[in-house]
Amino acid sequence: MNVVEVTKFGGPEVLEIVQGVPDPVAGPGQVVVGVSVVDVMSIDAQLRTGWGREWFGHEPPFVPGTGVAGHVLSVGEEVDPAWTGRRVAAFVPDGGYAEQVVAAVATIVEVPAELPLWQAAALTQVGPAALSLTDAAALRPGTRVLVTGAGGGLGLPLVRLAQAAGAHVTAAAHGPAKRAAAASMGAAETIGYADLTAGDRRFDVVFDGAGGQVGADAFELVDPGGVLFAYGVPGGAPALIDPAEAARRSVRLVGMEQVQFAPDELRSLAERTMREAAAGTLATVVGLTLPLERAADAHAALAARELVGKALLLVTAQAVRYRAHGGPEVLALEEIPLPQPGPGQVRVAVRAAGVNGLDWKLRAGGMGTAIDGPQGTGIELAGTIDALGPGVTGWRLGQPVFGQVASGAAATHAIAEAGALIAKPDDLTYEEAAALPVAAGTARRTLRELGVEAGHRLLIHAVAGGVGLAAAQLAIAGGAEVVGTASERHHDFLRGLGIHPVTYGEGLAERLPGPVDRVLDASGRGELALSVELTGDPAKVVTIADPMSAAELGVRFSTGTPGTPPSVEGVRLPIAEVFPLERTADAQRLSQEGHFRGKIVVNTEASLPR
Repeated sequence: MNVVEVTKFGGPEVLEIVQGVPDPVAGPGQVVVGVSVVDVMSIDAQLRTGWGREWFGHEPPFVPGTGVAGHVLSVGEEVDPAWTGRRVAAFVPDGGYAEQVVAAVATIVEVPAELPLWQAAALTQVGPAALSLTDAAALRPGTRVLVTGAGGGLGLPLVRLAQAAGAHVTAAAHGPAKRAAAASMGAAETIGYADLTAGDRRFDVVFDGAGGQVGADAFELVDPGGVLFAYGVPGGAPALIDPAEAARRSVRLVGMEQVQFAPDELRSLAERTMREAAAGTLATVVGLTLPLERAADAHAALAARELVGKALLLVTAQAVRYRAHGGPEVLALEEIPLPQPGPGQVRVAVRAAGVNGLDWKLRAGGMGTAIDGPQGTGIELAGTIDALGPGVTGWRLGQPVFGQVASGAAATHAIAEAGALIAKPDDLTYEEAAALPVAAGTARRTLRELGVEAGHRLLIHAVAGGVGLAAAQLAIAGGAEVVGTASERHHDFLRGLGIHPVTYGEGLAERLPGPVDRVLDASGRGELALSVELTGDPAKVVTIADPMSAAELGVRFSTGTPGTPPSVEGVRLPIAEVFPLERTADAQRLSQEGHFRGKIVVNTEASLPR
């Protein structure tokens, strides 16, 4: 297996991936967890620098990390075999930055089925701390609460819990992004640290996640009889507060002991964390997810102090796959190893995937392809590059891209040929970008095959679909007149694009505004014979949807493969509907039914944060 080691004390660069480490074996009272997601904590970064050696005893090389989420792979003696296969969050003394870890069965909790593993991992360690702190504060409606470090992984759930208890929450954080996240969790007021002592703010309870001078300033704002919880050490030191002064002012000080737990207490809080997270009453924000091998980048983000919420390391991906031909019901969202790019390839952290007719035709077995193992689905995507294969140049990690892939775009991560991608312009959303590659490429190819020129009248069957709209926009820009068949509910929209819409069905020839020079069939609903009659020449007709009739009539059936990325200049497609990744089957079902306008898109945001 692979692990990430601290090779020596120092900066983030001392974290290195180590391959070929023997898989762990569970001893008595232990389980082996196949890790899906690793929680990255500030203390991981501090231990990496050599801080805390006298307490924790770490000496390089060592594997950091104390919180993971995944599946139980095996159990040791004295452990109920029923744990095998369960989704769990686990606490480990160290060694969490790995593909597999050993955990005591007493330190694992089951993750509810409705809670994604990334959410479980994000709350595994901060959730119990947040619950313990808010329980100890005994918050009531109207309690005046200050949270410092409010944009961090622990600060955000504290804001959420305090607001839910009816407290009036002021969130202090560095930078507008962190303050915006705190506001989204329910903070009534958000401020920067420079403004903390301005005005006449007073508080009953302070949760100090910042420490240092910020914590000292916050202490001055606590009213007599109030309490300050000093647990924050992001800079390496808690707030410097004189206990005698606190006693003189009748301010109770509570230190790190409030977030340090005995095993039974930790397990109870962890189980409660999972329940409340599944119910939506406990949450944090994940501001960064990276593959395990990029742990150094996660630590660098922590050091920059710009990270909102939590950072997570990914060991696995999620992908929609099928193992037999059939209807949409054969599709299932599965957890798979994080795919690795080969020479000339990149891995894309997918934000959105386009849905195409080819997707469901392949799934249904209509293209004559045999199934040899699990099959991915989806051929166009948009996202960010998160791994580069050997020999890849011209791209950088984190760069937004879109393009066409051979298969497997309906996933959180997918492999793409580097040469088949396009840099995503800022004026395109990821969903809009994912809608373009196939439609734009097919439209340009078929217009070229048809020889459409200025002055031609082009008939497009299914003009309201992705390819139809792309071809219409390009043809009109080139001086052609476009007539298109479409459901009547789309006609006003099509007229707005300069297209002359006509309805499908019998009598179509009489509804056309005049003779037709070329026909593009994007429908496949039996219009090819009429199309040949209208043009007088099968060479003036191209179909992308009806290969059987094309062969009988001598019409070109046009198909393409991923290669040089097409130009998308001048093409924009409306999004008909957006489905979450776990509803890819519904997206393909709608695509197969037809009669939608523009493009159907699958969005991965709910399955994995970015």
